[in-house]
Amino acid sequence: MFPRTRRRGAFLPVLLAVAVIPALQAGSPAVIEKSVFISVLDEHGRPVKDVKLGDILLREDGQDREIVAIKMASQPLSVAVLVDTAEGVRVRDAYGTPEAYVRDLRVSVGAFADQMFLLHPQVGMSLVEFGQAAIPIVPYTSDAAAIRKGVNRIVSRPGVGSVLAEALEASNKDLAKRPGTRRAIVSINLEPSDEQSFENGNAIKESFRRSGAQLWSISIQRGGLKNSKRDLVLNDFSKLSGGRRDFVVGISAVPDILRAYANALAMQYEVVYKRPESNKPPQVLQTGTLLQNVKVHASGFAPQ
Repeated sequence: MFPRTRRRGAFLPVLLAVAVIPALQAGSPAVIEKSVFISVLDEHGRPVKDVKLGDILLREDGQDREIVAIKMASQPLSVAVLVDTAEGVRVRDAYGTPEAYVRDLRVSVGAFADQMFLLHPQVGMSLVEFGQAAIPIVPYTSDAAAIRKGVNRIVSRPGVGSVLAEALEASNKDLAKRPGTRRAIVSINLEPSDEQSFENGNAIKESFRRSGAQLWSISIQRGGLKNSKRDLVLNDFSKLSGGRRDFVVGISAVPDILRAYANALAMQYEVVYKRPESNKPPQVLQTGTLLQNVKVHASGFAPQ
């Protein structure tokens, strides 16, 4: 009888361990995978090739995340292009005849569209003007010819101010309904101009959070800024959303900058990482790199 008792005692720790393992597993949060889309550009603003695992680092709400894959993005891409058509007195004084600057705007937007469709033929693109009101010129389409026709319908709106803030919020709402989560807004505005939007900054911020869109914005400035609030909106949200902000004086430089935007968006990477599942998803995403002389453009909003 004694030996049998010893054998039963020897198995007791093993049985306890087996019982404890499921309990520990049940108490551990499930791990889920999320993706973020990034543009990696060199010091000349050109997309960097061959970014690989180990080159990019991620944190959410201060917590390091394990990246499991970095690959060229293949998901659907949606881009809203916003064009300033407000022909106020300041715009007319700075840019000359409406015919001249409308022609320049058409050439610039056309350059972006042509480059975007060349590199990503399946892109879904919309064209919106924001002179006096945010009005779609062309709804989302992957038809390059339809966008080109829309570009030729860009006209000036005499005697009105622009409503860029309104256009940003409306475009984010539309983008949030688009398939996939790879989204961007490209805006072109003229300075000096009168901004008539009264949208709350927090509301615009939340619209970017919900859509996950990056803001790539170029301001053509031929005079002092009339509306510093609009300038802050463009600065803050291009940075926070992982896009870019550029200023130029000569509109002749705009087509090349917009082509560079198209390159950056078409040649994005998808970064796949793990996070613990939680009832309270992280809010802030930080992206870094071990690569030298490059800039990573990634949203500061953690994907939900």
